[in-house]
Amino acid sequence: MPLNHFLYRCPRCGADPLAGEGDRAWCGACGCRFERGGEGGLIEVRDADGNRWQVPGRLLGAAVAVWGGAGTRAFGAGDRLFYEGEVEMRKALAERPVWHRGELLGFAEALGPPVSGHLRLTDDSLRFRAGGEGGRGAGEEQWPLLEIRAVQTSSRALQVVPGGNRGVLHFEFPQDSPRRWEELLHLALRRVYRKAGLGEIVEFQPRIVTVAP
Repeated sequence: MPLNHFLYRCPRCGADPLAGEGDRAWCGACGCRFERGGEGGLIEVRDADGNRWQVPGRLLGAAVAVWGGAGTRAFGAGDRLFYEGEVEMRKALAERPVWHRGELLGFAEALGPPVSGHLRLTDDSLRFRAGGEGGRGAGEEQWPLLEIRAVQTSSRALQVVPGGNRGVLHFEFPQDSPRRWEELLHLALRRVYRKAGLGEIVEFQPRIVTVAP
């Protein structure tokens, strides 16, 4: 996962979003720069004055949460959740066998072709509209949050398992962080489960698991 997908907002000043490429990320607001490759997997931090230090990634991730994480850009009047962005969606509707030296090791998801569009998350649903924000008609699909069965991220994508044995939805974001979207979807799912009296979600993958309220 690119570093600015993991650190989607600045751990130092909270500016959102954080720019970056590959193992480097930088903040246009405070001038702080971040780079993977420190000893023991640490992330090197360099401030605008040139001071340098190394920090575990988990602490920088925790700092992102302290600044409000993904939620500050997603909530509007009346505590309503609304977030959207450009996306490429692929569907995995079948599995292909994985062989090694003539031995079947298992099965992997076979992803279909990418479809560009616009993804929107609200309090009760996740909606994809092919062709972008202005697209209409047959290119629109919607998944009620209460029907989603699992959520996880891969190296560059958000993966969602809808209900009804409809495979896996694979979302890649050209200008956004899949980690941000994962956190927002976790938040939205917890809210809708509480509202429906279905308990607290304690796991999101390989399937959503709840405990009694």
